[in-house]
Amino acid sequence: MALEEACGGPLLSYNIPAFVKHSQESVNMMRLPLWASALALTTTSHAVDLEEVVVIGDSMSRSDRAQPVLMLDQKALDESRQQTLGEALSNLPGVSNASFGPGVGRPMIRGQGASRVKLLVNGQDTKDVSAMSADHAPMADLSSADSIEVIQGPAALRYGGGAIGGVVRVDNGRIAKHASDKQRLQLSSTLSSNDKGRAASARFNSGNDHWQLQLDGMRRRSDDYQAQGTVENSDTDGHELGAGLTYVWQAGRYLGVSIAETRYDYAVPNEDDESVRVRPLQHDYQLQAGGWTEAAWVSEWLLQLSHQDYRHDEVMGSRVEGLFEKNSWQAQAEIGHQALLGWQGNIGLQSSQQALELCHDHTGCAGIPDFSSAAWDGEQGDDFFSRRGIDFSHATPMPATTTRDLALYWVAQRDWQHGTLELGLRQEQRTIDADEDPIDPGYRRDRSYYDERQFSPHALSAAATWQLSDVQRLAISVARTQRAPDAEEMLWNGDHHATFSFQLDNGDLDVETAHSIDVNWLYSDHQQQLRLAAYWYQYNDYIYNQRLSVTDPFHGNAVYRHQQDDARFRGFEASWQRQLSDHLELLASADAVRAQFTDGNNLPRIPAATADVGLSWSQHNWQLQGKVKHTLAQRHTAVAESESDAYSQLNISFSQQLGQFSYQLGGYNLTDASGELHSSYLKEYAPLPGRQFRLSMQLAI
Repeated sequence: MALEEACGGPLLSYNIPAFVKHSQESVNMMRLPLWASALALTTTSHAVDLEEVVVIGDSMSRSDRAQPVLMLDQKALDESRQQTLGEALSNLPGVSNASFGPGVGRPMIRGQGASRVKLLVNGQDTKDVSAMSADHAPMADLSSADSIEVIQGPAALRYGGGAIGGVVRVDNGRIAKHASDKQRLQLSSTLSSNDKGRAASARFNSGNDHWQLQLDGMRRRSDDYQAQGTVENSDTDGHELGAGLTYVWQAGRYLGVSIAETRYDYAVPNEDDESVRVRPLQHDYQLQAGGWTEAAWVSEWLLQLSHQDYRHDEVMGSRVEGLFEKNSWQAQAEIGHQALLGWQGNIGLQSSQQALELCHDHTGCAGIPDFSSAAWDGEQGDDFFSRRGIDFSHATPMPATTTRDLALYWVAQRDWQHGTLELGLRQEQRTIDADEDPIDPGYRRDRSYYDERQFSPHALSAAATWQLSDVQRLAISVARTQRAPDAEEMLWNGDHHATFSFQLDNGDLDVETAHSIDVNWLYSDHQQQLRLAAYWYQYNDYIYNQRLSVTDPFHGNAVYRHQQDDARFRGFEASWQRQLSDHLELLASADAVRAQFTDGNNLPRIPAATADVGLSWSQHNWQLQGKVKHTLAQRHTAVAESESDAYSQLNISFSQQLGQFSYQLGGYNLTDASGELHSSYLKEYAPLPGRQFRLSMQLAI
């Protein structure tokens, strides 16, 4: 069985590769040691020895890390290509879906979301606006993905110190790391019953000893779905086109470029069944080079440069009442160093710039407003609480902003007598410039409000593993991590049409600080694997979006304001795989998180606890799987937040491999249970879908 299949297919939906030797993210290829086969719970007749599996591109051991990398196996990934990123990852212990209807699904990790969970495509930040508001879709499509990983602990500091919850990394292979003379064409198609969903994708790879080419594309559509009746305004549409070309001039040394266009068009369910659509479009350009070196103390190097051009419309009826434009650049240089005082790791420098402009206007947005020629005395105009007929939402509620980030980091590990030690350090500098020109002078703040803001967050993370026996390992991670506020958390002051809410600004937000401890225990032998994890996060000045007791006087909508307060998160995760026979495997997992302010009040939209159990039977080229997932009631609610009831879902799937062709037929929520995602702003208006059948087919030639 291939490594990605070793954990039992889509029902398990996660893989903690145990005891594999580390690589750093770039280009190396390593054979797994023989004792990695302790993790191989082989359930099909075409299994292969794990010592023959080649791992490409991550030189640090995924399982030797104190916080093992969670990842979707290949079957779960194939099944999830029609889903949003949050849906696809929601079966992983500790990961939930911050849904805003079927068109939006951003993952939450251990109850933390938005900017505390960083989204990467091929190692680069997506730079969309999904962390800004719940109705904005992440621009990380799964149609061409080779792998999805959830990274935590010191290793996450390579990607961003503010990613306190973790890093979600999607890789799609557009930039190859090695040469291959094989040609391959993959065709996929999926049909679903509940929402009349239809999706198709294609991927072509070709190359020789030096050049590698990839072309890929997808188209996906669905109608309004059913959940105890039709959920109006829940249809979706999307497409993606991508291409990558890589030159491999020597084994392990490469230079590649890629380009991709991702476009979605989805409706937003709402209380009044109004016609509301969000239409994001992003062009992504990436350049990457890397390789080994024979320098005295440098083992490898990596250079990345990317540009993202993002735009989305928010359409009310037939009129564009919201317009977002974002232009981003990112650059990263990294070297892997040889042992330095016993430590071997990576030193990197990252720089990014993102310029955001927007328009929100009930009369329509033809473009970004410009009031640079209008006279202004520098004084503050009417504000929200004056209720004198001035509606900020009709005159661009946020200034144009440019956010510049610069970071230096070091991530390393070394062996010690009981296992492995890890260390991560990161220092950042964030500068936010604000330009008031898009705001009508009558609605502006005082001139000083638009002064430059600077923050200097830092992060320190350390971890250790203890090899208790041949089959048991204990790991502990501790960290002090800081996150600077985002421009939109500080400066948005006005109506947000697509979310039916009014957002107030808070220019006094400062850096938030999290102290955390994470304990993992792993047991793995030839018959079973067990993982238990417990964690505690203590925040100083945690930034959250508080719902206020007042209502919007212009539209009657809910009013929110970003505030800061001390908070704590605590919880656990558990997973168990047990080989019951040559053909039958037991799969089970559970998780729970509790998040409170220090005064005892609960944080909003914290996911409910879950538990699931499943069986996987396989023989020859057949596989049958069933799982029951139970979501407990969420009674620990925040102020002005309603409780969510418990529910259970039964899923069964059957799959068969017929040479180069494979198919899977699945039934989901077969009991047609009703349920709500407590993490969703729209839980009452966009409940979970009812009974659904899905047919997926793949052909690889």
